[in-house]
Amino acid sequence: MFHDMEGEMWVDSKQERLAVFSGHLTRDVKFGLGLLGHLDKGGHFEVRQAEVVPGHWDLTNMSVQITGKTLLFATIGMRKKETHGNFYQVSDDLTLAEAADMLNRKTVVADSH
Repeated sequence: MFHDMEGEMWVDSKQERLAVFSGHLTRDVKFGLGLLGHLDKGGHFEVRQAEVVPGHWDLTNMSVQITGKTLLFATIGMRKKETHGNFYQVSDDLTLAEAADMLNRKTVVADSH
């Protein structure tokens, strides 16, 4: 699939980390000569990661949109967009119970908005 793709890669040269990876299909991609399925030209994706706390990189954005067909002509359609943020470092001696409490509080706040 990658030989039918064009795109960009951005690297954080100071930390030697892949920061952005994006691309799109330049033509249809066939699997098993098209008998097993294909992905349509124009599908695209983008993945971004960043240093969220000193020394720790994580996924911050992901966007994928592809279409195609599989064996027996089932349609493939994937559209996904994720954004992650508000990262912060917690204490190294955080207990499991404290972590669960933090997550439960965040869930309540998120549900109330």
